[in-house]
Amino acid sequence: MYLSRSEVELFYKLWCTLTWTINQKHKIVPAFKKPVYGEHINTEPIIAIREKLWENPQWIDEFLDEKGSNELNENEREILRDWRKKFIKDKFIVVKHLATYSVFMTFDDPAKLYGVYGISNPIRETAPNDVPFIVETILLPFEDKIIYDSLLVTYKISFGKNAREDINDSYKQIKEKTGIIETIGIPPTPIKPQTVTKKPKSTPPNTPAIDTKGANVPKAMATRYVEIAELIEKTCDEKLNAEYKEICLNALVKLCRKRPSPLITGRAQTWACGIIYAIGSNNFIFDKSQPMNVTASEIAEWFNLSKSTAGNKAAEVNKLLGLSYFNTEFQLKTIADRNPTIWYLKVNGLVVDIRTMPREIQEEALHKGLIPYISTDKRNEP
Repeated sequence: MYLSRSEVELFYKLWCTLTWTINQKHKIVPAFKKPVYGEHINTEPIIAIREKLWENPQWIDEFLDEKGSNELNENEREILRDWRKKFIKDKFIVVKHLATYSVFMTFDDPAKLYGVYGISNPIRETAPNDVPFIVETILLPFEDKIIYDSLLVTYKISFGKNAREDINDSYKQIKEKTGIIETIGIPPTPIKPQTVTKKPKSTPPNTPAIDTKGANVPKAMATRYVEIAELIEKTCDEKLNAEYKEICLNALVKLCRKRPSPLITGRAQTWACGIIYAIGSNNFIFDKSQPMNVTASEIAEWFNLSKSTAGNKAAEVNKLLGLSYFNTEFQLKTIADRNPTIWYLKVNGLVVDIRTMPREIQEEALHKGLIPYISTDKRNEP
């Protein structure tokens, strides 16, 4: 129901840089210190800046044309372009908190449903009101998700029994008829498709489905996924191991699901090399003390590439996926088990190694997303 740590860091990097730069240019709030993710951020000046920003969205174009945006890579710039084109400023009724996201319903006729992710916390915790309730915010596209611009204004308006029933009925009808919008700009799929009286068209004989072996990638990226995945699988089977292969394929799926996917351009072997190089580097594969270790030159040679080409593509993959020691999504189990940053948590005011606590406490931490898995379960896997 909320973003991963790497996604949170990416959002605040873009949001803090954008608001600070705009304020520097347009002098909305005097003596405004640049906000930094991880430090306390004073929301009062942010509220004033965001109000002017969404009244003047062309300021994002100006920001992207200025030198201050040079530190952003192309994927980050594309996210900001999407904010400029597709932001939705409105009041909404929060009607449901689902396992994946919270559902916002518009006041339009016909109304629409949006599946909105929290940023660093679920929306049910950020705005702990009983549903349904009214919020005012800015919805933003964020890769393949919908988020908001970090600020939710809630209205203390309670609905009577009849109103709640009407809202719930409207939610069910819209969900069944048109579905929930999960990506701004892409029509949703109805939950219960309407009955079709016409005979369904048969699949054209010359368009066989692409077998992605269960990988959840967009249809448009299926062929590209298979092309790169075959190179990754072959290399990992011959040179590395099954765990590296699984992590690299998961990274490939995530790159395929970005909008637009960076994999559209470039050679398949360069991307396969960059993914294996980046995942290996994130797991200290260049360290000779590790049980499995290789050199950067060896990885480049596996794909008949120069060391610099392999390193540059790996750096691009690293930025796109937000790889770091603090992000365990693409780490080997042995590395994650030794990573103190994810296992030391506060319990009853004391910092403890969560792995030493009773299982029910570990399960609660897992449920809250504070740890990636219960380490004893992983170690006991075959």
